[in-house]
Amino acid sequence: MARKFQFVAVSNPTEAPSSESKKSAYSHAFRQAHAKRRREQMERYRKEMTYSPPEKTLDNSERAILSPWSQTLNGNKDPFSALARPLSSAEYFLLDHYVHVVVPLTVGHCGLFDYPGDHKAQLLREWVALAIIDDALMVAAVLLSTCRYILRSRPDNNTVFLQLTLQYKQTCLQTLRHEMSRVSAPINIMTVAKAIALALDEVTVGEHNIARKHLKGVLAMVTFSGGVEKLGLTGILERMYRKFMEIFEFNDSGMDVSCNETITQC
Repeated sequence: MARKFQFVAVSNPTEAPSSESKKSAYSHAFRQAHAKRRREQMERYRKEMTYSPPEKTLDNSERAILSPWSQTLNGNKDPFSALARPLSSAEYFLLDHYVHVVVPLTVGHCGLFDYPGDHKAQLLREWVALAIIDDALMVAAVLLSTCRYILRSRPDNNTVFLQLTLQYKQTCLQTLRHEMSRVSAPINIMTVAKAIALALDEVTVGEHNIARKHLKGVLAMVTFSGGVEKLGLTGILERMYRKFMEIFEFNDSGMDVSCNETITQC
């Protein structure tokens, strides 16, 4: 990669540099360092997203991991080239925090992962990879849930992240309403995933009644589409759906909040 240099003009090079020229040089150095960190972050994401474990005989649960969208993204050496839109610096920070902090926490504490396997890879390949190709799902499944996690861990520093949660939730709600209003458009896994992500967010903040409304909508979508298999729900998305349908069917008020708060980070 060609290296770019920035030259700072000075009126008298024999004298000590002025505060203005120092400021210009420092600003340039800061921009270069920030760009380098961004490139390193993206390289780490690419390696994690494209990691392929050694081939072996798969059981039923592991076959579910190889979902249609995972197989599609596995063929792309740079999964982040499939981003629905470029992310801002703040959003890259949230994505980085999600991948390196929230995902390991989720894998270690969530009841969804009660079977053998590389659960971190599953979250990255199925949940995050699915969000990469749909902006509204990225907002709800990754950015919004990361803000919630930060708000819980840093309650005293909440103004910016609280504003972002409102913004992200509104974005996803508007997108979901628009998709559902298009009568001619078929229901797909993206629509179901967004509704589940919104339900998970409501559980995180204790709004179980609103969460149940989202889940009723999810159940209606799956039923209307002819069931889980016909709709194409597999892997972690299917497990989320079945987990919540079990809670919805047999226990109105007994949601396992500690588990589902963690599921929200998936």
